[in-house]
Amino acid sequence: MSDILNLSGSIIGRILLADIVPYLTPFSLALVITILVFTVFLTLSTPEFRAMIQFKKDVVGTSTVEKKEARFRRFMTILCGVALLGVVTTGDLFNFALFVSLVGVTNLGIFAGVKDSHVLNAAFQYGLVIMICSLPLFGGVAITLARTGTLSMGVLAVIPADPLVNISRALLIIGAIGEGALAPFFATKVEMIRAKGAPYINMMHLSSLMVFTRIIEIIFIMG
Repeated sequence: MSDILNLSGSIIGRILLADIVPYLTPFSLALVITILVFTVFLTLSTPEFRAMIQFKKDVVGTSTVEKKEARFRRFMTILCGVALLGVVTTGDLFNFALFVSLVGVTNLGIFAGVKDSHVLNAAFQYGLVIMICSLPLFGGVAITLARTGTLSMGVLAVIPADPLVNISRALLIIGAIGEGALAPFFATKVEMIRAKGAPYINMMHLSSLMVFTRIIEIIFIMG
């Protein structure tokens, strides 16, 4: 595992558990701290009021999110934070795919907590995307295992790449981006950035950044 990558720095901690080896480097430790800070901050935050103004009329109203709805999305936010911790620390490619899938599911839960038809329609579309993208994600994992005989990133780091492994890398990128990096696109599409989406929508942006960062690191590891 010490040969995994010079890019992330020396390994400062790991848990030996058969072929599954969660590990920390200075790079991944910075990601872990960022995830923990954001998760705690969003968990303690409360939804903001939404102002409604009718054009050319002197009518101003406010509304807020129901407590039950906010409680569900707060729970999904915490789960997303836990899944992201797994994404950035796991030393096993299959576990990485599982954690990325969990990120997609929890992002979908943050979506589905909003009781607006247009938001639920976007959640349905995003759900289709993560279902479709699970095929290339786990397909890339399967090809890697079949070709190299291992899913340990510590071993993959010292195995020379070949055309088949390059195909699996491409599939992993497609799957990871679809599962964890497209959520902000659908959130922006239905204007969830403010009002009913705040503050939990920020977890979607964080998950997109973390999943994208981690998949790039894994591509270098496999290269």
